[in-house]
Amino acid sequence: MGVNMQEFVNERVIGNIKIGQKNEKDMPIKKGCFNVHLDKMTSSLAVELFNEVYDKPKKLKIRFINQNPMDVHFERYEGKKRVCYGNNKEAIFIDEDGKKQKKVCNCKQCKYALEGKCKLIGRLYFILDKLEDEGIWCYPTGNQNGIFKMLKRIIRANRIGEDLTKDWYELFLTIEQSSYKGVNYVPDIRKLGSVNTPSESSIPKENNNSSQQKPSSNDEQKNKNYLMILNFQKMMLDNKEVTKITFKDTDLKEKNLILFPESNQEILSLKQESIILPISISTRQNISILNSYKIIKKAS
Repeated sequence: MGVNMQEFVNERVIGNIKIGQKNEKDMPIKKGCFNVHLDKMTSSLAVELFNEVYDKPKKLKIRFINQNPMDVHFERYEGKKRVCYGNNKEAIFIDEDGKKQKKVCNCKQCKYALEGKCKLIGRLYFILDKLEDEGIWCYPTGNQNGIFKMLKRIIRANRIGEDLTKDWYELFLTIEQSSYKGVNYVPDIRKLGSVNTPSESSIPKENNNSSQQKPSSNDEQKNKNYLMILNFQKMMLDNKEVTKITFKDTDLKEKNLILFPESNQEILSLKQESIILPISISTRQNISILNSYKIIKKAS
């Protein structure tokens, strides 16, 4: 399976940060806050260091160590013993003699995965604010929604060329109600100090032109999405040569916008995969018009 993130950073991990712990009967207890307690990867010193700085925090300020700070794989346990873990391609199986054996990992055909006995596990690695010099912390979770949410943000950051090690992020919890599990605490991450959508006063005045209209509230909501350029295409509209620009938004959906010659033409000098933030988009006769924008990243 090669060297994964967990194997690479294990020697530098000071301990695990969790949102639950076990009671005296060894049963898990849900908590709506982060905590640190003794386990195989967490020493009493780690517990002491965390509790000196934090008191049942509901969110943590963190910084990542590289562009792929999350290790995701499948695990299966028999009692407290992990007997199999894999990446949906290859798995390591622990046989009855305790020896590691390699085998094919295919969740669509694995009976344990189909029975829900083999589950997706995520481990997020980071440096913790106020304890930066102590080492790396690990946040392990089996919450499927949380794993997909955090992975989606990490994948997007890499797709748009965002440096995950540059800024501070926040690891936080949201509450989801379940009809059979009660309250679930779902982890998620977000960048602190993200670029804000410009206020109305900072938006340039639109030309008094019939082809441009004041954007609706729905358009303003759409303007919060970053757009990545896919291609340009010249076309005629209202006896004018305009440019149709095809973008991909943050939900990976394609979006077409029309750029009129009286609008800022700087975008036409950008290459594919450059990123912009639309400031003003108007709609006329089912055509979306890009009136003004801010260049976020120029692709090389």
